[in-house]
Amino acid sequence: MTTIKVDRSTCQGYGNCVLALAPVFDLDEEGLVVLKRDDVGPGELDGLRRAAYDCPTDSITFAE
Repeated sequence: MTTIKVDRSTCQGYGNCVLALAPVFDLDEEGLVVLKRDDVGPGELDGLRRAAYDCPTDSITFAE
């Protein structure tokens, strides 16, 4: 299982994570990243990698 962490203090609300993996990421009323859940299954790894790679502030990290 892969565990995800987000750093809301560096998030600037671009929303690339939501576009890459909407079942896991969302933006709150302030426009900052929120995790809907903190892990993903094997079928979502590509989306998670895309979300982390596309985050311009490197606010998403994960451990496989």
